[in-house]
Amino acid sequence: MSDLYSVLGVSRSASADDIKSAYRKLARQYHPDVNPNNPEAEEKFKEVSQAYSVLSDPDKRAHYDRTGQTEDSFQGGGGAADFFAGGMQDFFTAFMGGGFGQRRPGVVDGDDLRADESVTLKEVLTGTERTVRYRRQKACGTCNGMGTANGLAPETCKNCGGSGRVVQTRQTFMGAMQTATTCPVCQGNGFVIKDPCKTCHGKRRVVEESEVTVKIPSGIESGMNIRVSGMGSEGVGGGATGDLYISVEVDEDERFLREGTTLYTQIDLTIAQALLGDKIQIEGLDEPMEISIDKGTQPGERFRVKNGGLPPLHGTSRGDLIIETRVSIPKKISEAQVKLIKEFAELGGEPIPQGPGKEGFLDKLFKKK
Repeated sequence: MSDLYSVLGVSRSASADDIKSAYRKLARQYHPDVNPNNPEAEEKFKEVSQAYSVLSDPDKRAHYDRTGQTEDSFQGGGGAADFFAGGMQDFFTAFMGGGFGQRRPGVVDGDDLRADESVTLKEVLTGTERTVRYRRQKACGTCNGMGTANGLAPETCKNCGGSGRVVQTRQTFMGAMQTATTCPVCQGNGFVIKDPCKTCHGKRRVVEESEVTVKIPSGIESGMNIRVSGMGSEGVGGGATGDLYISVEVDEDERFLREGTTLYTQIDLTIAQALLGDKIQIEGLDEPMEISIDKGTQPGERFRVKNGGLPPLHGTSRGDLIIETRVSIPKKISEAQVKLIKEFAELGGEPIPQGPGKEGFLDKLFKKK
């Protein structure tokens, strides 16, 4: 069994608030609704939920600290079913700010946000910066996030007592069962605004244009995210501010194919270059480079150029550039070239090609009309 503190990313001396805050962030990150059709995220969500169900309960946490085992380990239970069957109050505590009847009114966390940026393959080599512009919610400056016209705290909802939920108890064959529904009077807010702010219309937050400059590290790959802490939407009523996640895409470069830190490219050689060898200049990612072509180079043969590729993420050393050769065969040649090719074949002891059909291919090529 994984260490529960490590699962939530907190120390063993973490306070109850630290544990709750860590759980809320991880639960939002791995929730199945955010990661549809992602079994790994679903499993992680279950693991995080199990850890929180133990560490949020003082008695269960004390037992775990003493024995290194959860109580479920000795009862044959465990799993996400135990958390949701026996720990729904913990779930509401984590996401609503309190258990049934204990929710702090007016606390709303800010959402995590996403922005997209693209970089060129050459920028992957060196790293770069981007100024990201996006829209986020901030506490209304007119009412200081209260939502009221006078800027004072709104009235606590009398119907739910500020919890935002109405709890009903009914008797079943299994005993008393409690169910909780969203308060119909305050719509789950825990408070009622009778005279709303003219700027935010009682929503307590307004949308504004924001920007942030971020460093995009060398070696980054498409699909990677850069997290900018505290730059998401602001919370109100003491709620946490969300984070900004920048999703990076690397533009395709028609010159190269990328595979991790290795780059692949192709070059065209003439028959003479392939036969006799040559020194040629090719276009590297950041600068031209000279390579030597060996005598007798075959089509599809590969050359490796050390340090001609890309660095790993945050790294400095570079991968290799792999060059694959293609030999260009001309479609039309002169009579003088035909004569030389025949002499070449004869000197090499090769049969002189005649081409398909009754007439030789070369004869057809230069047949006078």
